[in-house]
Amino acid sequence: MTLRNRRGQGLDRGQGLNQDLGAGPTSRPTRNAAMGAALAAALGMALTGVQAFAWPALGRAATAPVLAPAPAGATLLGLSETASVSVTPDELTASLQASATAPNAALAQAAVNGAVAAALAAARAVPGVHIDTAGYSTWERPPGSPGGGTWQANQGLILRAHDAPALLHLVGRLQEKGLALGSLAWELSDKAQKAAHAQAMQDALHALRGRAVQAAKVLGLRFGSFQSVQLGTPPQVMPRPTFALAARAAAPQPHAVTEAITVSASVSAEVVLLPATGHAPQ
Repeated sequence: MTLRNRRGQGLDRGQGLNQDLGAGPTSRPTRNAAMGAALAAALGMALTGVQAFAWPALGRAATAPVLAPAPAGATLLGLSETASVSVTPDELTASLQASATAPNAALAQAAVNGAVAAALAAARAVPGVHIDTAGYSTWERPPGSPGGGTWQANQGLILRAHDAPALLHLVGRLQEKGLALGSLAWELSDKAQKAAHAQAMQDALHALRGRAVQAAKVLGLRFGSFQSVQLGTPPQVMPRPTFALAARAAAPQPHAVTEAITVSASVSAEVVLLPATGHAPQ
């Protein structure tokens, strides 16, 4: 939390301000107005003149819009807040790999191509399964090393579904056919991720306003308004699966137990605090 006194002065322009994502010269006023309305609903007040910003996309320059100066005698308070929500994942993802070793590249690749084609056919026969093919690689084992002089070919396959029992049954069948299961994990679908992040952002905004009002009381001042509000989204870390060896003998299908996933959102703001005279806004 930072506290700065600005008697009759506005905010330093260009410090810590970012234009909202995707807003061009003609769309920025409309987008800022819409975001201001959303913030007003979350913060429970009218945010007249407030600028709302989100972190810019990578590779895009951030510009600093001009803000109205704070009232004479006002104190500017910098606050930030992070909130988290725990949600049950709704999508199961399985990463598999087809591998083959042969005396030459053509034979190795033919074996992998056949295995992947059979796996795709089996997956397409299961309703609700989303299919993606992953990286394809072929190389020769160095002479003198185990299997030296032979060729290795691999291709990945990623399967996603909301119906866990159906996907697990499919994965078990593909394991029996020789595909290696590298990872099996519950995740949030895009829709569930957006909903969870929206809830976390709303919680963070409510907490931010509460801290602003409480800080004003402790400092012997009163809450005036939000001069600016910044919305931030933490980066997502993508998993890196490692592939295990496959067993061709018939075996029980794999299992996947759900665990709650935490989604966080952060917000920061410049708060205008006024002298403790007059009527404080409700």
